[in-house]
Amino acid sequence: MQKIQSKRKEGEEDDEQLGIIEKVLLANPDIYTLWNIRRDILSSFKKIKSEEEMVKLYDSELCLTEYCLKVNPKSYCAWHQREWVLVNRSDPNWKKELDLCNTYLKIDERNFHTWDYRRFVIGQCKPPLQDEFDYTTEKLYDNFSNYSAWHYRSKMLVELYPDLEGGRPIQDSHHKHELKMVQSAAFTDPDDTSAWFYQRWLLGAVKVTIKLVACTVTPSKVALAWSKSVSKEYLNNKIQLYIDDECVNGEWESCTGYEYDDIWLLKHSHKIFTKSHIKVEHIMNNNGKQLIVCNEYQPLVYIGKSEISFQNQYSKPVVEELNDQLDSCRQLLALEPDNRWTLLTTTVFLHCIDPKSHHLEVIDNLQRLKKLDSQRAGYYNDLISMWSIEQQLQNDYNDNIEKFYIRFGEKLTSLPHLQYYSFCQTVDLSNQELTSRILPTLIKLQHCKILDLSNNKLTSLDGFPALQLEQLILKGNEIKEEDIALFQEKHGLTKIII
Repeated sequence: MQKIQSKRKEGEEDDEQLGIIEKVLLANPDIYTLWNIRRDILSSFKKIKSEEEMVKLYDSELCLTEYCLKVNPKSYCAWHQREWVLVNRSDPNWKKELDLCNTYLKIDERNFHTWDYRRFVIGQCKPPLQDEFDYTTEKLYDNFSNYSAWHYRSKMLVELYPDLEGGRPIQDSHHKHELKMVQSAAFTDPDDTSAWFYQRWLLGAVKVTIKLVACTVTPSKVALAWSKSVSKEYLNNKIQLYIDDECVNGEWESCTGYEYDDIWLLKHSHKIFTKSHIKVEHIMNNNGKQLIVCNEYQPLVYIGKSEISFQNQYSKPVVEELNDQLDSCRQLLALEPDNRWTLLTTTVFLHCIDPKSHHLEVIDNLQRLKKLDSQRAGYYNDLISMWSIEQQLQNDYNDNIEKFYIRFGEKLTSLPHLQYYSFCQTVDLSNQELTSRILPTLIKLQHCKILDLSNNKLTSLDGFPALQLEQLILKGNEIKEEDIALFQEKHGLTKIII
């Protein structure tokens, strides 16, 4: 190594340096610095050597990587070096590389390094995708416990069989087929997680519609809340805001500062009067039009809301398959009542099929999972928070609720879908289990005046956003006095109750 570093320092890029490095790599192929040096040398040679000489050097480099992969088939460095050689040479043999992948996947069908390299090769030579899809089927029937094969399959499934007419990621017939296949895998070994994860991905492969869910207009700004995060470009192309029949233009700003956001703000100086006519037109991705008319809830404060639903948009045949698989999961659960994956999958099926009618059973199952699988209790708590909020949200929007307070018994550990309540001036989040990590998300409460965070698990106010609060209630939290003092200094107009 000393000689290598010495020659490197002196700028000696020659065959001797390549030979010395090769001997070291044959013993240990995972010294990435040595592969970097080899790439520098080969790049220099490319400027001075003939094409024929470089072909021989590249062939030699491929032989070296192949030998190194025999030493360690999971060597990041060796696989990366092989990619680099093939990209830089003028005559890569992609068929040979595909055969190499087949050989290594026969030795270890779960080697994700080989699967990753295979995706690289396929991206270069572009064989029929159906052949690759069939290859994953073959490998999965050899061994269902193969995360890489399931993942690779998911990428090709949406390319091969998109539902162009229905706007869904996967055609119904293939969606059903995949659900049946993954069910067989999961039931073959209920404790193996790879099939369960693929099943969860299939359940999430549904039609997604981006909707404008709320619009709040005051004399100084406009706030648009979205069901999914969108970009500024999306707003510029898809949104028209009218105040008293006059189109309002301006520079939209992200609420959180990210490129994609679910709340966008527009500062304006347009005159607003009592009984002004305010509306927002949204051109949706399916070329449909969404219209939200804003009503005056308070003097010069206009709010418009859309109809919302969190029901997954599955086709009828897929819903029938989900019900069949739900029955099968219940049968397996009767045999293995403490199998957490079966219980979680049963819970997800219930939520996917009909979240409203199955809500109580879903929450009971998640509470049980917290005891069976305590290491993931935080995940189950967050699911409880999200699915409970979704149930309340639909009622709040239907009832035109202007104040946000928790109307269910489960304790919140997170604040999902907070953008839906961006228009509320009074927000009561007291008596929950919220920690200080949720504070930055409060930036979505753009019009909040009174915020109650009493009796939570806050320990500091770090990350608390700049809101135009008039009153902040913090009773029953373990926040240091100096944090309170710093907050009062920074947010002087806010009355704090502790």
